[in-house]
Amino acid sequence: MTAEYKALANSWIMWAACLPGVAIVIYQAFLIFRKSKNDALRIGLNEKQVSSSIRSAAITSIGPCLVMITAMLALMMYDGAPFAWLRTNFIGSITYELQGAQFAADGIGIELGSSAMDANFLATACIVEAGGCVGWVIFSALFSDKMEVVNEKLAGGNMLAVPIIGTGALIGVYCSLTIDRVIPYGTQVYGVFAGALAMYLLTLYDRKVHKQWIKEWGLTICMIIGMIVCTVIDLMTGAL
Repeated sequence: MTAEYKALANSWIMWAACLPGVAIVIYQAFLIFRKSKNDALRIGLNEKQVSSSIRSAAITSIGPCLVMITAMLALMMYDGAPFAWLRTNFIGSITYELQGAQFAADGIGIELGSSAMDANFLATACIVEAGGCVGWVIFSALFSDKMEVVNEKLAGGNMLAVPIIGTGALIGVYCSLTIDRVIPYGTQVYGVFAGALAMYLLTLYDRKVHKQWIKEWGLTICMIIGMIVCTVIDLMTGAL
């Protein structure tokens, strides 16, 4: 990667081009936050309960945010800071984004991270990474407001089954985020199981003491434990 490429990828033109997309995400988050708060009050929750939920959600998000920042730093090495900032806000998946950058490099016949990266690569990477998720965006735009109907159909008209289906879907989502860290086998396996063990122990402890901080900080604590264990084992196996 040359100094000229770094200057191009981090130019004010790229910042100006990426800013509107990030602004849209921020505006959407504001709208969802405002509607969620109003609906919470409308269904009977009091201000104290709403404030407690907001606080818990904000603290719980610290762990995932740390992961997203790490992903953005990794992507900055290839796409520059502005586009990495944009893509992390839109998707947040370092696996997808780096894979898109690799596809772009392979498509134009260069090595990712080499001095051959130029304006052609940057333009190609932007198109590939943004275009690859168009299907998700279109599906979300067309069907997000219809998912309640889908839930009812899946539940066969039994509304009591809807929370069960939702819980199953949530479990499936988190399994999909960890299964590729387990198969094929690697040092990341230890991070996954260390985080799972930490969550299990925290859950058992919370049943005894009923502390709010465990619910708020549990996810972040387990993610950090998993990362530390994975890093230590990786360093140990690399030194052998």
